[in-house]
Amino acid sequence: GLLIAAALLVSATSAAAHGDFLAPQSNTSGDIEASCNVYGCTSGCNRCFNAGGRGGVMCKGAGGQTGYYCPADGLGGDVTFACMDWTFGSAALRAAEASLMEESGQDVYMGVGTYGTSEDPQHGLGACYRLRVEGVDKDIIAQSINTGHDVAGNQFDLQIGAGGAGAFNTCAGGEASMYSGGRGVWGCVYGGIDNRTACAALPAHPRQGSAMEAAGDSLVALCEYSWDKAVRLSGAGLPAGECKYNPTILDVSRVHCPKQLVELTQIQRLDEPEGYTATDKWRTTGFPNFDGAHKCQAQEPGAGVDFCLTRMMDCRKPSGAFTDNVRPELMVPGRKVVQTCTADGYTRI
Repeated sequence: GLLIAAALLVSATSAAAHGDFLAPQSNTSGDIEASCNVYGCTSGCNRCFNAGGRGGVMCKGAGGQTGYYCPADGLGGDVTFACMDWTFGSAALRAAEASLMEESGQDVYMGVGTYGTSEDPQHGLGACYRLRVEGVDKDIIAQSINTGHDVAGNQFDLQIGAGGAGAFNTCAGGEASMYSGGRGVWGCVYGGIDNRTACAALPAHPRQGSAMEAAGDSLVALCEYSWDKAVRLSGAGLPAGECKYNPTILDVSRVHCPKQLVELTQIQRLDEPEGYTATDKWRTTGFPNFDGAHKCQAQEPGAGVDFCLTRMMDCRKPSGAFTDNVRPELMVPGRKVVQTCTADGYTRI
């Protein structure tokens, strides 16, 4: 892929008096304009794109870059990252899954990732999709928080532990990377770690590791969990070799985004379906694929990644966190853009 509640750790520190702040805190009166003014937007809300959104800490990026424009890389100031509790199997996502199960009876996994479709006016960004994947014991409801030219509507690129840092890696190997150490232990650029045993060599926590430790997560455990739940395949001993094999997607349908998942990403669409179950109205073209007539053939040169559940983890600010990539008229007020994290992977900006 290109880039990419109870257990959620959100800093109580606000970024007062700055109109470009990414997520102004919601005010109790429900007055969205007033919540914008709290952050210095005294001449109106034209600079306060996501008025009413959840608060976080101020980004002070190099060159004065802040708010929505907090940089995704570089030195000399703050940098923003993907959040680690978005990773498949995190304590926050497992708590979200349990909460949804208790609330609705829906027994699913949750996650986020990269998805793109021409069938949607925003190319799927901010939408949730129910995926049925061959070999996975439960369906996955995953939210698209990123789009990419190399991801199509019949493929989903899921954020999993060490799933492949890609071409825009901010996980490891650089002075400002989230994790210390080199890229070698992270496996293939695309696909990442190719066997469960190799997860043990990963750094357990980011350079700023206290938040991840407090959440009860570790990169090693998240990597292992993805193998245990069969959302990735190994190429060991197979003709195409390591990192070339991916599970086949049997069904893709847009569904309502669970509030538990939105709590983690802070992006939500106004045009959502009503329920959590797959329907013909909201299925992506080419699905269902229950008979397995279409197999993921990513291991074959030139075959593409149609019908594949691919994987990634580049630690990078996703495209859903950039205001230019969302259409305000499609978004819930206060939840127009993805809320990203500081270098610890948990504290929200």
